[in-house]
Amino acid sequence: MIQRTLMTIETMSFPAKIFALAIGFLSPLSALIHVILALLLVDMITSIYYQMKLAVEKAERGKRTWAAFKVVESAKLRKTIEKMFFYVVVIIVFYSFDLVLLKIQPLNEDSIVTVSITNLSAVLIALVEMTSIASNVSKITGNPIFNKITSIFSKKVNKKFEIDEE
Repeated sequence: MIQRTLMTIETMSFPAKIFALAIGFLSPLSALIHVILALLLVDMITSIYYQMKLAVEKAERGKRTWAAFKVVESAKLRKTIEKMFFYVVVIIVFYSFDLVLLKIQPLNEDSIVTVSITNLSAVLIALVEMTSIASNVSKITGNPIFNKITSIFSKKVNKKFEIDEE
């Protein structure tokens, strides 16, 4: 199978070879990038929904639908697209750094607990987006679930590391 793949690559044009090489290098990141993009989309949807809900509550009768749709602005959507692009770029750069300079295979099952820049950045990006989603859901539902989750998590961390809160 490897022989057949190499023969197929040999018949490709130079740009196609470069593209195939890039895809092969970045293929281990596909699941990670999909998770980050999914979190960004969920964050965008919950944020838009919350903004629409606020606009409807503030609008006068008869103009609520228009007020809800006025919330969606291209500048705000552009921010989400920028975040998507730069999150992916950061993950790719850190992955390259881990592979080439540190000689770490960060997304390997055996080394998932290894401290790598790729794993650390992915966790931090995911935490930021999940925090934003939780905050939006708390605002939408009127239930301060995010504050409760943070409080429980903080207590467990303090207990685990024997940190005195005073």
